[in-house]
Amino acid sequence: MAQFIAQTLEKIPGVDPRVAQRAQAFSALNDGPAETAARLAGLVQKEHAKDDSPYYTGNFGQVIPDSGHPLNIGGIPYQGDTMLLEKQQAFDRSKIQERIVHPAGWAAFGKFTVTKDVSHLTKAAFLSTVGKETPIFCRLSTVTYGREYPDSARNPRGHAVKFYTEDGNYDLVGLNFPVFFVRDPFQGPDNIRSQQRHPKSFLLDYNAWFDFLANVPESNHAGLMLLSDHATPVSHHFNAYGAHTFRWSNKEGKAVYIKYHWLAEHGTKQFNFDEALVACGEDPDYAKRDLFETIAKGGAVRWKMMIQVMQPEQVEQVEFDPFDVTAIWPRSQFPMQEVGVMELNRNPEDYHRDVEQAAFSPGSLVPGIELSPDTLLQWRAFFYRDAQYNRLQSVNIHQIPVNCPFMSKFHSPDNYNGAMRIDANSGSKPVYFPNSYHKAAPSTKTTPSFGGAELAEAPYQVGSNIVSRKSYWAHEGTPKEYVQVRELYQRVLSETERNNLHSNTARLLKFADAIVQKNYLIQLWAIDPNYAKSIYALLPNDDKKASLDLGEIEQASETAHMVNKNPEFFARNKGRSFMGMNIAPDF
Repeated sequence: MAQFIAQTLEKIPGVDPRVAQRAQAFSALNDGPAETAARLAGLVQKEHAKDDSPYYTGNFGQVIPDSGHPLNIGGIPYQGDTMLLEKQQAFDRSKIQERIVHPAGWAAFGKFTVTKDVSHLTKAAFLSTVGKETPIFCRLSTVTYGREYPDSARNPRGHAVKFYTEDGNYDLVGLNFPVFFVRDPFQGPDNIRSQQRHPKSFLLDYNAWFDFLANVPESNHAGLMLLSDHATPVSHHFNAYGAHTFRWSNKEGKAVYIKYHWLAEHGTKQFNFDEALVACGEDPDYAKRDLFETIAKGGAVRWKMMIQVMQPEQVEQVEFDPFDVTAIWPRSQFPMQEVGVMELNRNPEDYHRDVEQAAFSPGSLVPGIELSPDTLLQWRAFFYRDAQYNRLQSVNIHQIPVNCPFMSKFHSPDNYNGAMRIDANSGSKPVYFPNSYHKAAPSTKTTPSFGGAELAEAPYQVGSNIVSRKSYWAHEGTPKEYVQVRELYQRVLSETERNNLHSNTARLLKFADAIVQKNYLIQLWAIDPNYAKSIYALLPNDDKKASLDLGEIEQASETAHMVNKNPEFFARNKGRSFMGMNIAPDF
């Protein structure tokens, strides 16, 4: 009877006879990206499948007779051994393109919990209720050098968070600095290139570091932080920031501007110059190891999300440019407000799948969270996604579990096909719009509808209706460029931190050419003469130092704010004060 039933079942369409396959891990080929992502985030309490296959196979299921004895003719490998060819071909292609920025990364999964009511500020569903939990993935990184570079070396630290919300994935990409080096999209690649290896020698290029800082006045706010101990944090013991200004809008269409802050509940720690060198030499993977082992031992790492809030009418009242990513918002004017807590408590299952192929973009937004009129942020919202499409060689990167919007209530993109597409996503619906099958209220018999005005962005006013290359930066080409970095240097840094800054800078500036040393010291003199003098005193007494004239440096500092600035492109106060103002909903 049992044999009859088995023979009958084999003939019935739809019955799966692959009992052996279903009984093993099967390289997770039976799991879809959403199922895998749910397990990674801890929503499904299921252990990572272990490989329990009785045999090694090739990629397409052929059992491999033996490893170590290829088909050969008299000892010469035979090209007909397809298993040998496949193994070598897979090995040759096993590394994907390295990230241009943030290549060395480490990460964990966890959750974000809302602790304070912010529903009056944003209609973002995942921030709607106190106590609401959202699965997250957080990747930490160094920014400029390669993925094998020591992760305790002097470098900004990336802090990118992916929120898996019911309205799709929201990416909050930031740094452990509250400011960035440039505000102009044209200079974005220049900034990164200046901190990467020399294209001819492939050596670390400190000449380029200081030359860029010497020629971009506004870069020295972040430049000070790069040369301070803030750029050598101990593992994940650092605060982080969204850096840019973002826009939140509520259900009534009222919008405010915000700055994100992540405060480390596990405390902040920093290596000094020599301690960082030891950490890099003894354990180049110190930060990666520390986070992984902390979680593996049952620990957790937490950051508290805080925000600063600015009303649109305050934009023209403050003495700084609120959309300038090289500037901060003073906390005395815009106090910190708590939003929630992020906890990292689950390690990735596979580094390549879950960390190396993770993709972030400031353009991944949800209703209630929008971009501000920040020129660089607006541009980043495009090119981050474009960079990931290029790096991962597909526009279908959401098929990778870590990028999958698995918590989204709905998923019906009108993009289809392309490399890595595995879900037959046309779904028997028309792949064009408008179409005759569309209805306002979607059902199983119609094509999807659209969210409508309630999910749309809140309108705001831009600076002008003129297309030109004139800028809208309030302090461009003025001595006000140095106000905030002077405050950081004189008041915020302790005496010990200033001394470390001087020492760190001198130990690297000595590698720069004399002309670069001079022009960089001019920028520092404009910030504070003692800043420049202290570093000058620590430089080696060589021919380069002998060529430096502090009198010339002091005189040049009077116009340091105009270095490489073309007044023909300034548009100060011409419509600038109207940028970012709310517009009536019925406009």
